[in-house]
Amino acid sequence: MVEGKKKRQKKVRISADGTPYSVWQTRTRILCLIYLAWAVLEIAVGAGFLTIRSIGLFDPTELIPTVTFGGSTVLSGVFNLVIALSGLWGAHNPRRITLFFWAAFLTALLSAWQVASAWSSGEIDPAMVLSLVVVLVYAACAWNVRGQTGYFDNHPQPEDEEMPIRRDQRLIQEAVQEKERELAAAKEELADVKAQLLKK
Repeated sequence: MVEGKKKRQKKVRISADGTPYSVWQTRTRILCLIYLAWAVLEIAVGAGFLTIRSIGLFDPTELIPTVTFGGSTVLSGVFNLVIALSGLWGAHNPRRITLFFWAAFLTALLSAWQVASAWSSGEIDPAMVLSLVVVLVYAACAWNVRGQTGYFDNHPQPEDEEMPIRRDQRLIQEAVQEKERELAAAKEELADVKAQLLKK
């Protein structure tokens, strides 16, 4: 019975920094694997329709006139593939999630703008609303994974008395001054030892 439980234990995924995946890293990884599968499907469908059209079997637009498959589908798939891979890499190493972070937020912003525009025109497109919900989930994952790095803690806040860059410069200057004082004290000590040796 105990052996059966041991076999059922899930493998703990380890991040690039040696810590186990957080809940948000795990969620980001799962969502990006789905996104990756979608990107590969897009590339395959687009390439398939391009091949069918190029060898002259039939024109897919005759079957579905409102939908166009081909070069744009392949390009969309390649773009989504890059974003999905950046999300997987970011989930493994939160310090490398920048590309996925901005892609998710820009997509969420554009989707929100599309939904708001359609709403103001009196139209509601369920597919567009669903797309917005999906990209918001991706954006939430990207936000939380990036937050693990302390990114938001190191950026200026309205209540901050000192900007982070100024603080860093001040700390460096203080460290340099401290080292200079230590060096001066060591020189004085050395001079004293030398003077004592000369007296002997």
